[in-house]
Amino acid sequence: MDDFFRSEENGLQSHPINRRFLRGLFYSACQASGIVVREEHPVSSGGRLPVRSLMDRLGLPHTTAGWASAAIANLGPALDELNTLELGKKSLVIGWGLPPSLLNYISSCNATFIDVEVHPLRFARHLHLGVRTNSKRIATIFSQIAVPDETFRNAAIGMKALFSRRGGNALFSPDARVGVFLGQTDVDLALVSSGRLVRPRDVVERVAALAASVDVLAIKPHPCQPGTELLDGLVKKIPNSTMVGNNIYAMLCAENVAFFSGISSGALTEAEYFGQLAERVAEQDRNNPALLPADCSGWFPVGSGVASLRVMKDVLGRSYLPAFLIPKRRYAEAVSTADPNAIDQAFGMRWGLQLDAEGLRSCPKVALDKVVHFGNAGPYAAALSNGWHEPEPWGAWSSEDLASVLLMLDTANLPEHGKVRITVTGTRCPPSGADPFAVELRINGNKCKLARDSETRMVFACDLDSDELRSRPLLTAEFLVKGALRPCDVSDSRDCRRLGFGLHSLKVDVLDASRGDIVNAKRDGIACKEAANALP
Repeated sequence: MDDFFRSEENGLQSHPINRRFLRGLFYSACQASGIVVREEHPVSSGGRLPVRSLMDRLGLPHTTAGWASAAIANLGPALDELNTLELGKKSLVIGWGLPPSLLNYISSCNATFIDVEVHPLRFARHLHLGVRTNSKRIATIFSQIAVPDETFRNAAIGMKALFSRRGGNALFSPDARVGVFLGQTDVDLALVSSGRLVRPRDVVERVAALAASVDVLAIKPHPCQPGTELLDGLVKKIPNSTMVGNNIYAMLCAENVAFFSGISSGALTEAEYFGQLAERVAEQDRNNPALLPADCSGWFPVGSGVASLRVMKDVLGRSYLPAFLIPKRRYAEAVSTADPNAIDQAFGMRWGLQLDAEGLRSCPKVALDKVVHFGNAGPYAAALSNGWHEPEPWGAWSSEDLASVLLMLDTANLPEHGKVRITVTGTRCPPSGADPFAVELRINGNKCKLARDSETRMVFACDLDSDELRSRPLLTAEFLVKGALRPCDVSDSRDCRRLGFGLHSLKVDVLDASRGDIVNAKRDGIACKEAANALP
């Protein structure tokens, strides 16, 4: 059985593959033990459960909001419909992601349940299942076959070593204090709090308070949620926030992250194993002891050995064996001989665990009145985010229609009011015989003026408010390159790279409030001339 309230009757997509997975996993042991197995699911998917009538009896709408309310509802008014399950003292319900309301109903029938999900610690060599039960006897068995906590702690150590070889140990900048907010999918039982589906917009004040304690709040979308609409509101309302696409495990390894926050995310559970602070901004109904049966156990991480004949024979047995009488190695053979790849193969995904993922790229903060170079010998090459070829000694060529740079500004000497000017120097690469193509630059969403455009140099300038940069000390530069070509397509060159804008340097200067030009303009002119002489 699964959460049958999450069905077409309530306008939601159900996931019968999880119910079928449970049947396939446990069927052999049940069959060998002479236990009759049956599936229960909604009428809309060919089952017996009249979910529409259930919702009517509970006085709940047939909507997503109704489904969320049903998660903690008192199911007493719908007993006539629920009695089709025919649960009793001899019944064992194995369910996938069951809500508190169903767990309480099963317990009220004196039946036993085993609630199953993919365990949230997913960075070890293999995936595991999380199981919980209302039976002390079965809980004792699960404690005997549970994956040792040291397995996950050792895996976290290995993960840190892996990403240390892939990149840096900081997010954005080593001397920045960073917070992280983790997005979720649009519908998930873990997002239900007080019988209501919680959205990021519902917790914006709590998240904003957390963001106020750090330099930057990095907002990480869920890898399985298409689009960022659910998170766009946070970015708009929290000035020092920005969306990031870094690998979640690389981020968990960062040493300058003050906290990981979210409504619900498995990564919040994982954070502890990486020495990180986790801040949940909403309480999950599904794990709230006040809403669960009094005898419901905690979650146990287990492998596929949970479905072995040795283990299930004791699970399905009716005799009570006290914990102190169960030999410690009673299930050792069942656990050691279980296929460690079984759960990995069944689900075919690891929710962000990509062992070929890049590590973190970080660079020092940008100081005022200092020229930042993007050559491969300097630290700021790490600021080249997307759409660039490998940096060269002088800088880097764009490779895509959109190339981006992300830098953090050192605001220590930034005036409280006024403006600063961002000057970006580079060159355009029209192959010999080809017409020049268009290059546009936006910094923090502001279109930059093209101050100079010649065959050897392009200079962009953009004035930004100091107070805005103080609240959001990030410089996000986006280069829109239209019509760039490969030299090999229009000349005898063997260079097959698509070469667009050649980025060399960037500089941030304080503007004189009275004159409207750059403070130390003469010295700035010398720096720009040196930058131009270094261009390819």
